[in-house]
Amino acid sequence: MDMAEDSEGVYNDVMELIREEAIEKKIEYDGYYRIKWEEEAENIMTFNKEYFENKDRRDLYVFKAALDDKEIFQLLHYIWNLAKGEDLNENILHREIYALEEKGVSF
Repeated sequence: MDMAEDSEGVYNDVMELIREEAIEKKIEYDGYYRIKWEEEAENIMTFNKEYFENKDRRDLYVFKAALDDKEIFQLLHYIWNLAKGEDLNENILHREIYALEEKGVSF
């Protein structure tokens, strides 16, 4: 299966990898991801499983990380161009962050 056959699936897989890279770089927003993950490990049921697996929250995290980290931006730029057919830039990131926050997505 190639990108043309399952662009959304490939996009989601790569977004997960980019999130992992941002976590490795210790990029945090309101305690998301590592701090809240550690709290969950210490206090079972602080956050439900959906909290960490929510795609909108993941995307918000990756988009914000891309604004703050050049390497994350480059990774996102590559998959965004392939999956969305749009040349990613800061304005697009701000648009996407705004849209997610308007939906009520937060950390």
